[in-house]
Amino acid sequence: MKHIARKIVGFLVTAVLALSLAACGGSSGSDSNDNRLRIAATGTDSLPFTAILQVGIDKGWFKEAGVDASMVSGGGGGNTLRVVSSGDADLAITGSSSVVLAARKPAANLSVIGSWFQVNDFHWITPDQGAELQNATLGFSSAGSATELLVKALQEAKPADNIKAQAVGGTGDNWAAAKAGRITAGWAMHPLVTQYTEEEGAKTLVAARDVLGDHPADLVAVNNDYANDHADELKAFFQAAEKSFAYVRENPDEAAKDLAPLLKMDADLIARAIKDTPDYQRAYSLTIDPKALKNLSDLMQAAGQIEEPIDWSKVLDQQYLPQSAQADLG
Repeated sequence: MKHIARKIVGFLVTAVLALSLAACGGSSGSDSNDNRLRIAATGTDSLPFTAILQVGIDKGWFKEAGVDASMVSGGGGGNTLRVVSSGDADLAITGSSSVVLAARKPAANLSVIGSWFQVNDFHWITPDQGAELQNATLGFSSAGSATELLVKALQEAKPADNIKAQAVGGTGDNWAAAKAGRITAGWAMHPLVTQYTEEEGAKTLVAARDVLGDHPADLVAVNNDYANDHADELKAFFQAAEKSFAYVRENPDEAAKDLAPLLKMDADLIARAIKDTPDYQRAYSLTIDPKALKNLSDLMQAAGQIEEPIDWSKVLDQQYLPQSAQADLG
């Protein structure tokens, strides 16, 4: 009987240990030996510079690099970051200012590991061909968004123009509000700038880049628990992402054909929009631009979102980026 009891106890101990080991693991929800990467991004169905990741996934470039990547539509910046903080996704690509502010909170469990789309492509467009920036009301998406940040910066840069601001929502809502006369101009990026210009006669009232300079549209943030166990997968992600960007830079017409079903737009229009994008050869790149990062910090400080300049050498962890994309941020 004692012998049988010892066997039962041994079996139970083994079972408990097995269950304990199975239960262990980071909050990212992925086993440390798992090469999966769940990417939450904004604009996956409207912006070529995030949709191109799905093209790379479909072409097998991520698996070739060593990571099993999948896309999750994150919605706005806050929602995108929340799903990564919670571990429901592993990597976030979303509005730069939102990432900076979230990563400052220890509870968010996030680190900034890259910049995404290196130019300021925000335009304010209007159906009114006679409209002027003087006394204009510019639409933005929501409080705390990149578009609000830029409208505030435009107000600061051009105080004599008496620019007013109005929260409206996404690009479609802004364009509808401009056509209805509720605002003077609404924000848009390519390819919608090209589409509204060609198809509906939109006029660019102001291109933010012309006044404020460049800053990355998005930053890349990772769940810290995922990063601790998946350094190789993060390096593989950036390797495949650069291949996807290079496809756009080197062959925009072919890339546009692959993007067309994802964006539900005509391929020729997308190709023209890519080429209309300011400095698209640099935009579609992972290369860190210290000047653009400093500009982002200055814009956030001027808008009151941060009190002190961002020390990018401490905030941006470049270890996962290709060596050629890294920059001296000291």
